[in-house]
Amino acid sequence: MIAAAGLAAAVALATLGEDLVATGAALLFRAIGGGRLEWRTPDGAWQELPLTLQLRRHWGPTDVVIVPSWTPASPGLSTAEVLLRRLPDPRPVSLVLVRVDPARWRFRVYGRPDWSRASVAELADEAGLVLAVNGPYFAEDGPLGLVVSDGVVRNRQGSRRAAHFLVRSADGGPVVVNEKLTPVSGIDQGFQGFPAVMTAGRTFGYLRTGGRGFSVREADRRTAACIDNTGHTVLLATDTWTNGVSFADLATVLGGLGCVDAMAFDGGASTALWLDVGGTRLNVEGLDAVPVVVGAERR
Repeated sequence: MIAAAGLAAAVALATLGEDLVATGAALLFRAIGGGRLEWRTPDGAWQELPLTLQLRRHWGPTDVVIVPSWTPASPGLSTAEVLLRRLPDPRPVSLVLVRVDPARWRFRVYGRPDWSRASVAELADEAGLVLAVNGPYFAEDGPLGLVVSDGVVRNRQGSRRAAHFLVRSADGGPVVVNEKLTPVSGIDQGFQGFPAVMTAGRTFGYLRTGGRGFSVREADRRTAACIDNTGHTVLLATDTWTNGVSFADLATVLGGLGCVDAMAFDGGASTALWLDVGGTRLNVEGLDAVPVVVGAERR
């Protein structure tokens, strides 16, 4: 009887292992003071995101639970703000969102010839972009991993970073491809980021369980991108100085927004977003200069 029970437990763990670990990790996080994750609805009410959503690995159309109030800035380009908080910390975190229709806007990756760093706003102005966010991680001598700008491969593809933001032709829209050493022939624009968040509506398990050499529960400034279930590209940047969101919470937010494929870019001090189009101007200021931006210009 004991052996049979042990075998059943082993089978259950093998079948549901990651989900069980994720559930345990989330419950422990809640027990030690992680608190409730809430977002503020457009009517001003705070609404809790249930623990089941914070554990979710598979997202579908009926799982869209965060519905921002989108404001048109230009045809094919809208902005929104989502406020998020994790009690007992009362401080809200502003998530600035820009939703882009790739049929109307062309995405470009830009960096100076010598990779010298500047603010996102400065690089956007040099490249003629009305919208830009910071791009890949970088070191003193330039960006880390693949960078393709205007059809030119300017940096070697790294073998350890799975997350790729790619535009396959000048007339195509962006795709997020989360696989290591993804083919990059025919890429017009692109770079590698970290971490991969979601592919085909499925959140990667390590964003729930951890264990990949980085903390999934530590809050920080974040920059991310996703392709949503309508085919639009959504860029996200946290507009905060002293707090932020964790990678686990970022995965929940992106899933709750209806994202299908998603990844994070460089974050922390690098996080920045610039938008100046029509009568709309947004400036999420970075705390550090960066060598590469990705943004949009009119087709």
